[in-house]
Amino acid sequence: MRLPRFLVGVNVSDYATAPLPVAPETAAAHEKTLRALAEPGAWWSGEDRLAIVREARAAADCGLCAEKSAVLSPNAATGEHAASESGSSLPPVALTAIHGIRNDSGRLTRRWFDDIIDMGMPREAYVELAAVVASSVVVDTYAQGIGLPLPALPEAVAGSPSFEKSEDVVEAGAWLPIARQGRANILRSLSLVPAASRLFFGAFGRSYYMRPDAEFRISRQQVELIASRVSAVNECFY
Repeated sequence: MRLPRFLVGVNVSDYATAPLPVAPETAAAHEKTLRALAEPGAWWSGEDRLAIVREARAAADCGLCAEKSAVLSPNAATGEHAASESGSSLPPVALTAIHGIRNDSGRLTRRWFDDIIDMGMPREAYVELAAVVASSVVVDTYAQGIGLPLPALPEAVAGSPSFEKSEDVVEAGAWLPIARQGRANILRSLSLVPAASRLFFGAFGRSYYMRPDAEFRISRQQVELIASRVSAVNECFY
C-alpha cells in the first residue's frame, strides 16, 4: 500500500486527540511496541532496529519500488532504493530486504530470499528484520488511519543482541525452519526467533481478532469480512 508522506512526530499519547476514538488498550500496545523497537533484539541492536523502522518509512516513497510495482518483473527496474533522510547505517542487503518486504511482498520468491541469505544475512536476522518492519507498519498505518502523523520514535536502548533462536523448529518446505506445531502458519513462520514473534504479535494482536480473550465491538465474522476486503483492495499476498 502506498502511503503519503506525513510529518513524523506524534506521540502515542496523542491518540486521545485523534478524530476517531482509540481503545486505551490499543494505545498501550502501540506504545509498548515502539519502546520494544528501540531495544536490542535477538539479532539486531536497538539502533539497528530503529534504523530498520526509518528505512521502512522511507520505503513508502521509494521511486524504484514504484517502478518495480508497475512492471511485470521486478527485475526489469534497476537503480537505488530511497533511503531515509538521515542516511542509512544498515548494510545494503538489509535495505534490499526492507524494501521488498515493505513494498512488494506479494511477488517475493524463494530465489529472492535465497539471494538475501547469500548476500550475508543470517536467516535469524532476516526473521527479526521482517518482524520489525511489519510491527512498525502496523503502528504507522494505524496512526495514519485515524488521521494522525507517524509516531515519534524513542531513543535507542544500548546493549547487544542476545542471539536467541529456537531449536524447536523443523524444515517443512518453507523458506525458513518453522515451529514443529502450531495452529496457523503465520504463527509458526516467526518461531525461529521467539523475540521477533513476540514483537510482531504484541503489535498485531490488538488489531486483529486473534486471542481468546480479545474484546471487540464487532463480531469475529465482521472482523474477517473487513480484513478480507481491505486485504483484497491492497492486494495483500497473505
